[in-house]
Amino acid sequence: MKKKRFNVLTNVAIGFFAMFLLLLIERVGILYKGSNESVTLLPTDNVVHMKELPREKKCLLIINKDDATSKLIYPQYVQILTDMRVGFDTIDISEVKINKWQLSGNGTNYETVVIATSDYSAIGEDILVLTDWVKEGGRLLVGVTPVRSEIFDIIGPKLGIVEMGDELSVVNDFISDEDYMLGAGKTYYVDDAYESSLVVQLDSSAAVYAHTSDNTPLVWSYKYGAGKFVVCNFSYVSKAYRGIYSSAYTLLEDVFVYPVINASTFYLDDFPSPTPAGDGEYIKRDYGMGIAQFYSAVWWPKVLALGDKHNIPYTGLIIETYEDDTGEELPTNKSTADYYYYGNMLLNKGGEVGYHGYNHQPLCGPDYVYEDDIGYKVWESYTAMYNSLDELTKFSTGVFPGTELSVYVPPSDVLSPEGRQLIGDEFPGIKTIASIYFEGPDAYSQEYEVSEDGIVETPRIVSSCIIDDYMKLAAFSELNFHFVTSHFMHPDDLLDEDRGAAIGWKQLSQNLDDYMTWIDESAPDIRHLTGSGMAGAVQRFVNVIPKTQVEDKKVIITTKGLIDDVYYLIRVPEGGLISADGGKLKKLNGTLYLLDAYEDTVTITRE
Repeated sequence: MKKKRFNVLTNVAIGFFAMFLLLLIERVGILYKGSNESVTLLPTDNVVHMKELPREKKCLLIINKDDATSKLIYPQYVQILTDMRVGFDTIDISEVKINKWQLSGNGTNYETVVIATSDYSAIGEDILVLTDWVKEGGRLLVGVTPVRSEIFDIIGPKLGIVEMGDELSVVNDFISDEDYMLGAGKTYYVDDAYESSLVVQLDSSAAVYAHTSDNTPLVWSYKYGAGKFVVCNFSYVSKAYRGIYSSAYTLLEDVFVYPVINASTFYLDDFPSPTPAGDGEYIKRDYGMGIAQFYSAVWWPKVLALGDKHNIPYTGLIIETYEDDTGEELPTNKSTADYYYYGNMLLNKGGEVGYHGYNHQPLCGPDYVYEDDIGYKVWESYTAMYNSLDELTKFSTGVFPGTELSVYVPPSDVLSPEGRQLIGDEFPGIKTIASIYFEGPDAYSQEYEVSEDGIVETPRIVSSCIIDDYMKLAAFSELNFHFVTSHFMHPDDLLDEDRGAAIGWKQLSQNLDDYMTWIDESAPDIRHLTGSGMAGAVQRFVNVIPKTQVEDKKVIITTKGLIDDVYYLIRVPEGGLISADGGKLKKLNGTLYLLDAYEDTVTITRE
């Protein structure tokens, strides 16, 4: 009898163990195996240069503080030239007259000039000083659409303009020549289009690089004497269009070399997190199931499949609870099954997890006043803010032991100055903050940079699965400026009409697939990295100070601050490059090359 009972108990135990194994197999990834990140985060003291510019000032940036357009475009050009490591001086023509001595006297010998104003009347007849300088070999970028005036009409023919209309035309879209910008061959539509370009007919010898769908030239170059003009007939002046202006600048020189980040990252905000209860209206409509079942049976398998298809390692950002407590006493979430299931599966696919929030309340203390009232609360004290992040880190490292979490994404991209200080002072494990690239109410808007406290700033550019015209053009722009793409979405986008819930997951997932395919086709050589990998790429990007020497048959690139390797884009408007010694060279289109430089000095052979 005892033996029989023992056998029964043994069989029951074996049955339970078998069920456990089946569940383990079903939940692929419950035991995290680890992954090899191709780009590692560096110790803070490895980064000693913060986008330092060369001592030699090769560019003169001309602005006019009395011109509204100039006030808007000026900070964009400052950031463009800084990120491309172009040493520059700035003069304000509302205060200073232009003369030949400024261009090539007093120890200066500028190679390029950028006119970042639309009103040439303030320049007056001194504009001829600039055109004469170009004729003698200078390179000048008309950096924003000029307003027609007697002064501008004087130089029109020197820019390759044969005829010019009196009115500006509406720029509804942007089309790049196949051999100019990455992502060419598509029409990128402009949001809130307005009259912003000159109606011109160009000389047949002008080289047009970009135009509208009705063939209005937007970017062209024209040789004048021994020099060259490049004209940017485009007047949208926000961050979203920087890549258009930076690409125009690269056309000035025979060979132009600038550092880039070379990274593509996809973030899953609020993931893993508690699964909302109930039935989402549009999930029920399309799939006849509740939210939890939809996440596990439909949404997550599709997201994983897209990651596999496009070789994307996702970065998931943990929310511990959706309770809105903002006091100092915060309970720990004891329900961890979904975190193990989703989080470890993500990790086993080569992704990583990071921090989003104890709950979805931004790190804003009691004195913070929201610019935009969207229902968020403030924390009752500094201690409460600290406790929330402390609890989140303990919870996350408890669920994922042995996993390094270094990425923080502010809830709704909102982070107060006090909250930002808290992270830098109290949480050394947080190495990078990924918020948002663009300005907005309460937004923690970022540049790609390393802050003074060593935290790497890695803004996101595109969000959700709607991916509207503005986002498409912004993604196109940043791909050409920093050679970077960055996207984020939430699993609960399917519960919010503003984020596309009514469209349905079938179409939204197709939109996401199309966007990923666009990246693959536009930049097949871009690196797909996690959030920490993106941060490591930014560290290397900010630390380099390149110097380029162009000779008849070769280009010599010397890099100060090289840590292990760094990437450069190289524009060669005419001719070509053959090979590189000290780096790996890849031709991207007819005029653009990608260089992976792994030696301090790289010598490139020219055609």
